[in-house]
Amino acid sequence: MKHLPKLLLWLPAALWYRVIWGFSAQTAAVSGGLSDRLLWRLLAALSPAFAAGDFTAQNAAVELLSFFERKAAHMFLYFVLILLLWLALLPLLRGRKRQAGLAAALCAVLAGLDEVHQTFIPGRSGELRDVCVDLAGAAVAVLLAAVLLWAARRRRAGRLTRLGWLLPGLCAPLAVAAAAFPADFARLAPFAWAVRRFVPGFSALDTAGQTALLAALSPMLRETCFPALCGLLGALAVLGAFLSIRRPLRALAAALGLSLAFSVPPSLLCGLPTLTAAAPAALGWAVGAALWLLCLAARRLAPYLL
Repeated sequence: MKHLPKLLLWLPAALWYRVIWGFSAQTAAVSGGLSDRLLWRLLAALSPAFAAGDFTAQNAAVELLSFFERKAAHMFLYFVLILLLWLALLPLLRGRKRQAGLAAALCAVLAGLDEVHQTFIPGRSGELRDVCVDLAGAAVAVLLAAVLLWAARRRRAGRLTRLGWLLPGLCAPLAVAAAAFPADFARLAPFAWAVRRFVPGFSALDTAGQTALLAALSPMLRETCFPALCGLLGALAVLGAFLSIRRPLRALAAALGLSLAFSVPPSLLCGLPTLTAAAPAALGWAVGAALWLLCLAARRLAPYLL
């Protein structure tokens, strides 16, 4: 019975992997239809140009971004999985490097098993590339956890520094620059290559049709990337606040205020609805605050679990 609490720590990781397994068990038609519907709704909420566009341009935008959406979903699923595995390994191993290393090895095995599973599903295939994408998500989680644990140690030791505002301070001008000097994605070679690669039927269009489609897709992509930048600023503001402000509630309030200040004025500058930037910035702040709280909880629980 004394080992029961330690065994229960494996339950979240097992349940999360069951979710991953369930997604992999979907046929290609079901999986593709689900991801396209979600992406369509997301683009309609984030991009006024998408909402006002015709069906052909909207469908092309979904086709263009669906590949990246699926890879981002892979990264997110294994981002969470490695953190849950790391938590389960706390009572078994000493040393964060060994815990993170074993959690990464387990992630690699589970990712490979998941890809093998997909070979038995109609329309699906197992790819080494997807395993690499999964492990990239796990690597981001480990790196982020290392940064948060380092920041927590500095805060606990009372070594607060104004340099904590450096990262959000460097990223904020990017949001202003993106708003003040809107890029014409249609002129960017990587954008044209991605449209040609991921939008079916694009190569069959004549030159005028390709130019018109690229021009229609350009503002949609810009209006999608800008809120993502605002979300990143919201998360970075949390880290900066906790490295610089002693009182936690005051740090949270300052982080939220700055994340909105970094994103709302640039969105107004480039003519986007305020909510287009404010909602992702607030979401980024919430994610950053949640990760920080998890980091503090892990540090406090570790002595009782080891």
